[in-house]
Amino acid sequence: MQNSSFPKDRAAAYALDILEEWEEFECELAASESLQADLAAFESAVGNIAYGVPLEPLPPNLKGKLFDRIDRISPTPKQLSDLLEWQIADLQQVARDLNNWAPFPMPEGSQRAIWQIDETNAQIAFFLRVHIPGALPRHWHATGESILVLEGNFIDDDDTVYEVGDISVMAANTSHQPTTSLGCLILGISSMNDKILAAV
Repeated sequence: MQNSSFPKDRAAAYALDILEEWEEFECELAASESLQADLAAFESAVGNIAYGVPLEPLPPNLKGKLFDRIDRISPTPKQLSDLLEWQIADLQQVARDLNNWAPFPMPEGSQRAIWQIDETNAQIAFFLRVHIPGALPRHWHATGESILVLEGNFIDDDDTVYEVGDISVMAANTSHQPTTSLGCLILGISSMNDKILAAV
């Protein structure tokens, strides 16, 4: 025989959002005003649980940890070149988290995502993902460029191969057409005034 307190037990579980047979209970609830009253009392009690717990002081270093975490997600470096000193794994994670990836001219299927912008110095920090071997567009640098390889490889015009962790630096007023033999993910720090010379 079913215990007469069973509906109340289920009302308590429903109020705590742990009742597995919630659909069956809701049908029963719709037909019973006394069960509705029981549920309202339980929901009120559940809502007051948090207020019955003694307050504990926050750890003294919690604020610092929170701000450190925020800085890691959206840093404000003194110079964008400081980003090149980040750990490879952290930069890879930033690239995965970005949702502003846009098509890049070549190789086919390549994408670029702007990460940071320094309006004062007219610089940008961006990620470029190349999925297949091929050549990037030939381009000109207004104030130079630094490339940190995060995945794959990056090969400059002089056939220097830069692998994960390597940094390629180009001077101002120079142009090149790098390639990749593996595909790559790179972090680039470059001028907002750079120009693509050819994308064929």
